[in-house]
Amino acid sequence: MRLRSSTAFAAHAVLARNNPVLAPSLVDNKLFDEVRNSGVSAAVRDASEALGVSIGVRVTTAGATDRGLEVSYYRPGYPDSLARDNVYVFTPEQIGAPRDFLLYPQYANGSTFIYPVKKIPGLAKPYLSAPYKYGTPEFEAENAAVVKLGGTYAPERTQYQTDTARFWLGAVSGSGGQGSAGVTGMVQNISIDLLPKSYTPLDQAKFFAKLGTAFYDAIVAVWYVKFKAPRWRPITAIQKYYNASWTPLLGTPQHPEYPSAHQGIFGGGWSVLVRELGGNPSHNFTVKSDWPNIPDRSYTSLDDAAAEAGNSRIYAGAHWEQANADGFLIGKAVGNYIYDNIDSYIYGRQDPVSWKS
Repeated sequence: MRLRSSTAFAAHAVLARNNPVLAPSLVDNKLFDEVRNSGVSAAVRDASEALGVSIGVRVTTAGATDRGLEVSYYRPGYPDSLARDNVYVFTPEQIGAPRDFLLYPQYANGSTFIYPVKKIPGLAKPYLSAPYKYGTPEFEAENAAVVKLGGTYAPERTQYQTDTARFWLGAVSGSGGQGSAGVTGMVQNISIDLLPKSYTPLDQAKFFAKLGTAFYDAIVAVWYVKFKAPRWRPITAIQKYYNASWTPLLGTPQHPEYPSAHQGIFGGGWSVLVRELGGNPSHNFTVKSDWPNIPDRSYTSLDDAAAEAGNSRIYAGAHWEQANADGFLIGKAVGNYIYDNIDSYIYGRQDPVSWKS
């Protein structure tokens, strides 16, 4: 408990010093009380803070100067001028400064931590031509589900499904709950609930190293596909061909639709957690809600939670089903590789993926 408290103190100190929006005060009262009541000495507390801040600054600096994080050369068009079938453009609510910018295109050329960048083109290849095109029976079937269940006005969507769209995003700071990054915290909390109570701090550290790496490396692989095959969002296709007044339940993210980053993250984390639990996805657990009007949810299987998380993106009006399924498979492949190789991997800088490869 003392180790956990001092580590939490260090992490909070990093945020407070370097991102006051996320941690507006150096130490909030609750955390300070936990540290004080744990019996940790002032010397350990102060040393943890100093070490945490030092590491945080180094990691932030390394990320900012990493030559692998190069912005992909892609500039989307606007719906009324450059829109083409199946190709991503800014959606109506994203037009006009300061909103008409892409989120995270640098990850399309990013360096991974463990998953070899040289493997990403091979992993991505089956998915580059995978999205169903407008007019095909497969597209029409998937699109009908989004039209029926993912719009602002959707009388056939149940209240549970409406809540599901928000529940699996989490209330991400500054995003109004409309950022897929929230799922990382949810998978972390599920892991804390399910990991054996006998785990030592070292066991926990090893597991969460795998989990965090899976999240990040899966995102790099997902974004590689996103900007190699930049697919339009449901709002663009639906307003153009089906219903000009249709709008999604939740805001559309500012990057290509395919594959789903949300499910890429979930797939990476899911694979690591299931492997850690001996390959058995059947466990009882509860996921805490970040929404005051949406209750916590309990499950008997990680598979059920993953499926519901994927459906949440349809209810939100942000994705078609194929993006969810394929994003999950990409994340799962990356997570499994990390689980098998992280302990023996020789850490070091990797070459970035070439945009022209």
